[in-house]
Amino acid sequence: MSDDPTPTLDPHLEVARYGRKHDGDRFVGFWLALVVEGRQNRVRLDVRQTRRVVERFFSGRDVRAAVASAGAEAVEDQLRDAAAVYFNSCLTDPQYANTLWRMNRIEPGKLRDKMARDAVNALALMSDAGVLQGAARHLPILLTDGFLRAVAPHGAQELGDAVAKNPSALGAMEVAGEE
Repeated sequence: MSDDPTPTLDPHLEVARYGRKHDGDRFVGFWLALVVEGRQNRVRLDVRQTRRVVERFFSGRDVRAAVASAGAEAVEDQLRDAAAVYFNSCLTDPQYANTLWRMNRIEPGKLRDKMARDAVNALALMSDAGVLQGAARHLPILLTDGFLRAVAPHGAQELGDAVAKNPSALGAMEVAGEE
């Protein structure tokens, strides 16, 4: 029995998430790409780019190998964890948490509101792009679970308020909840 409290990942899943050379967290990068696209969606709707991001992720050789080796549920667990890592980094990143020439730190409640809006914009974009099917159908749940983990014990109210203002995001949650 090992003294290491960190569970070891399936080797294929580890490669899918961190790369062969451990040169970055590809799952966090996936969420970052969707959040950035969600922000841009407020300005211009480009569902093709969103489709590309999601399709490339799930059709990538390493992700397919991870699903075959470790199972879809293990990949989803890592996506949930990566969403929490992403949102946790938003809490601690001074560039994300500052306003007006990066001089004023945003209050914690307003920071959570900003993070919730980012999550909801990504949800809406996924819904508008029609990508929530097949392997991607659980993305809204994984993203919101990660958000709630990162901002616990807060976040539910902020997320609920943001979703209420965006019908497309609500649609994404409904699609993810069907089964």
